[in-house]
Amino acid sequence: MNKVKIIPKVNIKKLAKKASKTLAKVYKKIEARPKKSKKIKKQIKSKSQIRFFQKLREEKEKQKRKEKFIKLQTIKERNLDKKRIKDEELKLKNKELRLKEEELKLRQAEQKLKEQAEQRLQDQEQRRKEEDKRLREEAQRIRDEERRAREAAEQRLRDEQQRIRDEHQRRRDEEQRKRDDDEIRRLEAEQRIKDEEKRLKEEEEQKKLEAEKKIEDEQKKLKEEESRKKNEAEELRLKEWEMKFDEERKKSEEDEFLKEEELKQKEEERRQKLLSEEKNPNKIN
Repeated sequence: MNKVKIIPKVNIKKLAKKASKTLAKVYKKIEARPKKSKKIKKQIKSKSQIRFFQKLREEKEKQKRKEKFIKLQTIKERNLDKKRIKDEELKLKNKELRLKEEELKLRQAEQKLKEQAEQRLQDQEQRRKEEDKRLREEAQRIRDEERRAREAAEQRLRDEQQRIRDEHQRRRDEEQRKRDDDEIRRLEAEQRIKDEEKRLKEEEEQKKLEAEKKIEDEQKKLKEEESRKKNEAEELRLKEWEMKFDEERKKSEEDEFLKEEELKQKEEERRQKLLSEEKNPNKIN
């Protein structure tokens, strides 16, 4: 910013008024002189007087031009002052505009950060929902596989039972002598069926337990993740609280130390005062 030079202003009106008064006094003196004879009139028109009046007119014209110049200079200075004031106002307005633009940029940045934080939260929630959906679908798929396996095993069992019944019917039609052997084979077949049913049931139970264990592990993993985040936030809050508590404790200890020092100083002054009074018995009396 360019510095404006301050020029001390001359009181032009007073200067012009003083010059006008001086010229008026000169004119009055000339007009107040008594009229003389023709001989004196001729003397008035001498060269010296003509030069005087000519010089007087020139001074008057010069004074007028000077007054006019001073007036124009004053107007010019006023215009320059007005222009300077307008320039200062324009600079202030531009500065205010820049400040408002900076404030708007800060608000936009804050809004953007807020939107990004909200978007991250929404993304995390969406991922959690998708993971829950995936787990439900996985559990449903396992249940469907178990149901299909169970149905297939039951169908195999029914087929086997039908085959056994057919075999039994055929064997009953055979010779009576083979009845004992047939009975033994039937019992053996029934035992195999029981063993097969038991095995299928155990396999089905094992798959069911594994599926439930997998679901429980996934849910436990999610809960542990949420608990970890919560614990981290709690630890951060506790650290901030501890820092604040330490600062307040330090400040309290410093204040207590200053108070103790002040009390010690006062006690020392009181003790010195008592000692001085004891040394000066006149003062005690």
